[in-house]
Amino acid sequence: MTLSLIIGLILTGITLILIEIFITPGFVVGLLGSVLLVLGVAYMYKGHGNFYGNIVLVSTSFFLGVALILAFRNGAWSRFALNDVIDGKANDAHKLDVKVGDVGITMSALRPAGTAIINNQKVEVHSDGEFILAKGKIEVVKKVQHRIFIKKINT
Repeated sequence: MTLSLIIGLILTGITLILIEIFITPGFVVGLLGSVLLVLGVAYMYKGHGNFYGNIVLVSTSFFLGVALILAFRNGAWSRFALNDVIDGKANDAHKLDVKVGDVGITMSALRPAGTAIINNQKVEVHSDGEFILAKGKIEVVKKVQHRIFIKKINT
C-alpha cells in the first residue's frame, strides 16, 4: 500500500474521531475513525516495516492524546453530561405549619400525589389512591414523616 494512502487513512481516522468528540456525539463516526486509524497503522507496519510503523503509531497516539486533552480543556465533554439541576425538595414536616384537620386547595391534579396550598403554604400532598382534580378542596387526614395525606372534601 502506498504511503499517501496510509497517511490518508490515518488523517481521515483522526478527523472522524475529532468530529465524534466535538460535533456529533454517538458511536458510529468514532468507531469508523478508530477502524481507519488501526488499518492505517497496520498497513504501515506491513508495508514499511517495524521502524516506520512504530513512528506512525507513536505519533498518532501522541496527536490523539493532545486532541483529547484539548477536548477536556474546552468543555467538549460537557455536552455528554446532564446539566439539569433538581431544585425540588421534600416537605420538611417539622417546619411546616400543617396539622391534621387543616383544609386547603389543590394546585395540581392529585394522581395520587400533587401540590396543594394549605395554610398559605405550597406543599406536596398525597391522597389514598383517589384522583382529585386541581382546585379541589381537601383536608389533611394524617402526617407521616415528610408526607402529608389528604382526602377530598365534598362541597
